[in-house]
Amino acid sequence: MEEIRGWLLLARYSEIALKGKSSRRRMEGLLVKAIKDALKSHGFYDKKVEVREARIWVHGFESEEEALEAGKRVARVMGVVSVSPVKGFLHSGLNDIVELGRKFFSGRVKGKTTFAVRARRVGEHDFTSKDVEVRLGEALLEEGASRVDLENPEYTAYVEVRWGEVYFYDKIIRGPGGLPIGSEGRVLALFSGGIDSPVAAWLMLKRGCMVDYVFFNIGGEPHVKKMLPVAKVLADYWSYGYYPKLYIVDIRPITLLLSEKTPEHLRTIILRRIMKRIASIIAEKTGAKALVTGESLGQVASQTLQNIVVIDQASPTTVLRPLIGFDKQEIVELARIIGTYEYSIRLEEYCALNVRKPTTRANIREVLEAEKQLGELDNVIKIITDNAEIVNLRRLDMKVREPEPKIIGLQHIVLGENRR
Repeated sequence: MEEIRGWLLLARYSEIALKGKSSRRRMEGLLVKAIKDALKSHGFYDKKVEVREARIWVHGFESEEEALEAGKRVARVMGVVSVSPVKGFLHSGLNDIVELGRKFFSGRVKGKTTFAVRARRVGEHDFTSKDVEVRLGEALLEEGASRVDLENPEYTAYVEVRWGEVYFYDKIIRGPGGLPIGSEGRVLALFSGGIDSPVAAWLMLKRGCMVDYVFFNIGGEPHVKKMLPVAKVLADYWSYGYYPKLYIVDIRPITLLLSEKTPEHLRTIILRRIMKRIASIIAEKTGAKALVTGESLGQVASQTLQNIVVIDQASPTTVLRPLIGFDKQEIVELARIIGTYEYSIRLEEYCALNVRKPTTRANIREVLEAEKQLGELDNVIKIITDNAEIVNLRRLDMKVREPEPKIIGLQHIVLGENRR
């Protein structure tokens, strides 16, 4: 019964395992790269990361506490479903596993009202997972554990048997799941820093996209200053494996034009169309394949179906809207979990257009006619786009609060349940 040196992290993925052989190998490589980045970004150096049998293993921790702290960061890597600090041993059979498990869990299960043993096996053995659960459960009862409850135990002892190795653990940190960043290319998010657009960007990170950001500055330096912490949370704590860029576009010259030369009820729609044109230009320069917005159908006047159709006609660039079917409370719950909410609510509502009653059903012919009144709009767009400020978000010297580890899976939010 030889102990495997040190504590390890066991990181699990799910969706990647469903891919074909070449896609799976590529995604596993991206996942390993992102995990290494997450570890180094938080001071965990010289850790060995390897893929074995649909699991990712991180070696080299001196204690469970160190592994747990590292695990909290690895659990924010897109593509990771969950992470556990584990202690490993070599075994020669069921009796070995039971005795090793007795020593590992006996002190941990004492004082708990109820407990359960959950076992999983990989490989060929002359015993079943059920055998492990029953035998180890009996041993822990002999050690003073109170009572078995398989439905709702206060404490759960986990056992993973992999051929001639066995791993014990009792902590699971939930990850976001999804696909590793970089597996689905690059997109550009129209980013306001409010509640919605950061959540939309996070969902695209979760689907394997490298997300860059374009911010349209309407309120001057105070506007930029309050937006940056929101983007910084996404960059520092959710964007492992790449370095996202933020493009800051001073759009105030255009808002001034709109206020002077366009009908009040169309100004918001025309501004959104111009934003899409500018974002499309930046996307083409940076290799982004699509734009991302935080629009939710019908949430505000510019997000009615009719107005979305009119806005989309401003350029042929594909627009992804991951929040289109969400209601506001679902978006808020995700923002809290991601860690952007506390910064987003500090952002003031900046509006330079003085629109009292925006249209909810814009007519494309009327909009195009109004845009003709703006004169040399193309030249203004080119000038402000060429002068956009570019910020490397992860290298920006700014401290923001690290999100607490939680159950981060989207399914818990959609079902109206936020398990913590």
